Amino acid sequence: MPRYDDAGPGRAEDGFPDPGQEEVRVRRAPTHNVQSAPTHNVQSAPTHNVQSAPWRRVALLVALASMASGCGLAHLSDLNFRVDNRLHFLTPKARSLVHQPITVAWTIGDFTVAAPGSAPPTRDAGYFAVFLDRAPIKPGQTLKAIASGDPTCERDPKCPDKTYLSDHKVFTTTQTHLRIGLITDIPGDHETVQMHSVTVVLLDTAGHRIGESAWELDFRMHRVSTV
Repeated sequence: MPRYDDAGPGRAEDGFPDPGQEEVRVRRAPTHNVQSAPTHNVQSAPTHNVQSAPWRRVALLVALASMASGCGLAHLSDLNFRVDNRLHFLTPKARSLVHQPITVAWTIGDFTVAAPGSAPPTRDAGYFAVFLDRAPIKPGQTLKAIASGDPTCERDPKCPDKTYLSDHKVFTTTQTHLRIGLITDIPGDHETVQMHSVTVVLLDTAGHRIGESAWELDFRMHRVSTV
């Protein structure tokens, strides 16, 4: 947590005469002027600083708790405060104009690619989930969250399967590349050239999203429909 230091007490020696001159002034005119300024400066700044620091700490904790609640996180420890540079996209180039079908490729470091169910789940191993033109699932969720609100899928223990996920623009892979055959137009966007995006997140071997890390790539494509 940042430490704040609004003001410190003034230097008693700045702007004051040396001890010899001060003694002469006191003998000539023993008024309140010599004592008033130091007394005011010493008392005001420290009193303000001691009271304000705890208030700022409490306010910051409350703000962090509100952020965690809004993100669907149960604990502040779930928040990821670092920039995750483990994944880098290779193709297509960011915001480049592409044609269907496209292949999205990337590299990943400090992560072991492992198939679902191949080992006990950890934060350092698993596979990839790719989301096309939609938000990813939340940290800790599985891809069953894609079917939330769909009673037919929720009653089927095998749902969502690969076909269901593909129909909802979600893909999984243990490779560092993914070929997407058909990309439909973005609803409500009537531009001739549309901006699409893919978002890659990590899943552990039990299918839960690992942390908050997500990597997004934008690319442009001509509309499929002429309407």
